[in-house]
Amino acid sequence: MVYFGPRNQHSRRQGLSLRDKVRVVGPVLLLVALSVVVIFPRWAGDDQSVDTVGEIPLRNSPQSVTDDDSTAPTEDTVGTSNVPEPVAITPIEDLPPMTAPFMVEPSRLTAVRDAAAITPGQAELDGQIYLLHRWRAEHPVPSAGEAPRVDEIGQDPASIRGHRCHLVLTLIEHPQLRTLEPNASGLKRYWEVFGSDGDGQLHRVDFIEKPKNLPSGTDVYMEGDFLRLYRYQAMRGVEGMVPQWVAGTLTRYQSPFAGDGDRFTTLSIIAAIAIGTLVLLLGIQFWMGRSKRKPPTQRGRR
Repeated sequence: MVYFGPRNQHSRRQGLSLRDKVRVVGPVLLLVALSVVVIFPRWAGDDQSVDTVGEIPLRNSPQSVTDDDSTAPTEDTVGTSNVPEPVAITPIEDLPPMTAPFMVEPSRLTAVRDAAAITPGQAELDGQIYLLHRWRAEHPVPSAGEAPRVDEIGQDPASIRGHRCHLVLTLIEHPQLRTLEPNASGLKRYWEVFGSDGDGQLHRVDFIEKPKNLPSGTDVYMEGDFLRLYRYQAMRGVEGMVPQWVAGTLTRYQSPFAGDGDRFTTLSIIAAIAIGTLVLLLGIQFWMGRSKRKPPTQRGRR
């Protein structure tokens, strides 16, 4: 019998095969991709801005308000400028005393106009002061429940004028400070802000007391009295109307479906489990690769 020598005389390939390299590098790339998906939104989430829903017209920058209230800003028309710069966030802590007690006068609301008032007149100003005074005096008003949809309000605004409703809004700008002429409520100033509801419809809210921080994009709960349909000149010359409400204050709204903790907590837990699993798999593959590189026992001769 002819002896051909030991089998497998070809030199053994050193290191990992291409298949083993793919099995090692694949989980590493997956780990990097997972880290980018989880960590990058955390960094970018702090600087992201809240976009308004649809084409919501924004107003021009408000006039500055001096401490002596010598000049009162006029009613702003809607322009195409950006969101105004934030005003001071210090709230009005001490309200001036009322110069006269609140008196129920429904006729002051009956005279308020809606679509006919492109520029608010004295009747609209009297109605606004009347509702501000009612809030200031804490006059009891039964709640009408959740605010109707904007299209429902537009069909018959007079039927709900003065009714107290509630709704949740997302602010599209910082509240603006406005001045008032001398009136029975004793108020010299009020806050004005625009926000969009769940349908993306715009609302205007005039309120008395502002919390310390209500930046743009904040979800707020509003309980307010309906005043009228506020008419404005939208972009490209198109006119529109939004509900105008008068309220005592606004409060931050926390959705009952939103978690109390960090919104990335769940993703962080999933990422930690995934990273631990990948590290374990890499360890197993490394150990198996070392075992394969050990030379097998030489077989006996034929």
